[in-house]
Amino acid sequence: MKFFLPKQLIFFDLLKELNDYKREMALLFAEFVDNFDNFEKYVDRARDIEHKADAKAHEIVERLNKTFITPLDREDIYLLTNELDDIIDYIENVIHNIYLYGIIEKKEAVIDFKRLIVEASEVMENLMGQLPKQKYSKDMMGYIIKIHGLEDQGDLVYQKAISRLFREEKDPIAIIKWKDILSNLEKIMDKFQVVSETIEGIIIKAS
Repeated sequence: MKFFLPKQLIFFDLLKELNDYKREMALLFAEFVDNFDNFEKYVDRARDIEHKADAKAHEIVERLNKTFITPLDREDIYLLTNELDDIIDYIENVIHNIYLYGIIEKKEAVIDFKRLIVEASEVMENLMGQLPKQKYSKDMMGYIIKIHGLEDQGDLVYQKAISRLFREEKDPIAIIKWKDILSNLEKIMDKFQVVSETIEGIIIKAS
C-alpha cells in the first residue's frame, strides 16, 4: 500500500482547497460584522463561496468513488469533507439570516463570535497542515487544545448573550430572531471542535 500512496496525495490538496473556502467564508464574516451594512451584497458573496465549496466537496466525493487506494481511510476523508463543508454552510446561514430577519443593530456577542471564528479558522489552517504528515505531534496537540479553548469561549459568549437577551429584550419576535442567530454562531464554534477531533482521530489512526 505504501507504494501507491504518493499517487493519491491529490486528496490532501483537495481538502486544503475546501479548507481555503472555509477561511474565505470566515474572513467574509469578519468583514460583514465590521461593516454591518449592504447586507444583500454579503449574502450574494457568501452564497458564491458556499456554492464553490459544495462543488469542491462533490469533487472529493466523486474522486473517492473512483479511487481504489486513498492516503487516508475513505470514510475519514468523506467525514472531514462534510464537516468542513458544514462550517461553511453555517457561516453562510448566519449572514443570510441576519439579512433575512432585517436586523440592523449589531450586538456585542456577534463581534465576540467574529473574533473567535476568525481565530479558530486560522488555527485550523495549521491543524490541516498536519494531515499529510500523518504523525501525532506536540504542535498538533497544541492546535487542538487551542480550538477547544476557543469553543469554550464561544459557549461563554453564547450563555452571556442569551441571558442578556432574555433580561433586556422586550420584543418576543426579536428574541426569536436573535436566539436563532446566536445558536448558529455557537454551532459554528462547536463544529470547529468537531473537525479538530476528527483530524486528531485520523492522525492517531495513521501514526
